[in-house]
Amino acid sequence: MPMRFFLLIPFLILGAFKASAQTLVAPEEAQSIFQKIQTLYVPVAKAAGGEFHLVVHWERTTVGGSANRDELKKYVVGVDGGLLLSSRLSSDSLKMVLCHEAGHLFGGQPLRPAPMEWEGPLDESGLSLLSAEGQADYYASSVCFRRLVDGENHREFLKGRKIPQQLVQQCAAVWGARTPASFLCLRTALAGLDFLNLVKEFPISLSDKDETVVDKTINGEYPSRQCRLDTLTAGALCRAEAPLDFVRKDKSAEGCARGTGARPACWHKTP
Repeated sequence: MPMRFFLLIPFLILGAFKASAQTLVAPEEAQSIFQKIQTLYVPVAKAAGGEFHLVVHWERTTVGGSANRDELKKYVVGVDGGLLLSSRLSSDSLKMVLCHEAGHLFGGQPLRPAPMEWEGPLDESGLSLLSAEGQADYYASSVCFRRLVDGENHREFLKGRKIPQQLVQQCAAVWGARTPASFLCLRTALAGLDFLNLVKEFPISLSDKDETVVDKTINGEYPSRQCRLDTLTAGALCRAEAPLDFVRKDKSAEGCARGTGARPACWHKTP
């Protein structure tokens, strides 16, 4: 399906942001986040013989993002104007939105089926080259978000947040108690929670878990919202060093195929 793209221009962003006094993310901060995403993925797309574009759809009042590919190898992450003007948006939830959309482009298998109107590239089995929703979530927390916040003081982002003791223990068991990596683990899970609650507060919790066990991997629709939160948390608990571009190969399974940090059974069927 053809899409219209708009160039990301700093003064355009600043002007639009001034219309919403409720916005929690300052325009300068949002612009900095956009630049970091571009710094990460422009080289990745170039290495694959393509181009990476980040665009803002100011005409869209919805709270969301998008990802698109075409035959010319344009990798496009889109952000809705309604998202940037939302009073529920934080800097970390914005990062997670961008990472989720980047996950559709670079997150690897399982891939999404191609919709009827799809005009983009297909793999040899007829699937789109966009990663499934669950895989985009897993990539977002296990790969992209880590790179995007590398070097920051993660503990600062935890101040004032209510964190389940169970999650603290999980992160400590994997990354060490009260280490920078364990604080990053907690920050990532909280960013995932905020990301999934951007539209409204949903009945999901970092203390709960979707106990569903699927017979077949869900790749054509969204898993339950709790399952998505479980997936984002699993990504935070995966110690594997994964590449920014999985190149359609299931690299994530090599490091965290089973056990702590594995993709949850509520959407992913492990072979």
